[in-house]
Amino acid sequence: MSALRAPLDRFVARYHANQALVTEQRGWTCAIVLAAEDTAEQIALRVEHGRVIAVGDAGGQPDLIVTGPSAMLVEILELRQDPSEPYMFGELTVQGEERHFTRLDYVVTSLYPES
Repeated sequence: MSALRAPLDRFVARYHANQALVTEQRGWTCAIVLAAEDTAEQIALRVEHGRVIAVGDAGGQPDLIVTGPSAMLVEILELRQDPSEPYMFGELTVQGEERHFTRLDYVVTSLYPES
């Protein structure tokens, strides 16, 4: 059973519910893989013109690979942990073009509830 699938599905639902944010991303097309380094689980999502059109098995060549411990990836997807600090300290790594990473970071931080 996938530890990342349900949190990712909820994250995608929250993202799609924010129509203004989705509209801002309309020029973004990207294949993203989330890789849990402690469990070897990988799950992919495909963004086409700002909308997530597929979630599932990691296959094909991703544009962006985000790697970290499974529990941390879940915390980030559930919007309980900001990815900035673990990224700065090397607990969360990202491979791929900066333009995709910057866009993903913007999307995640835009979804955080206001404090």
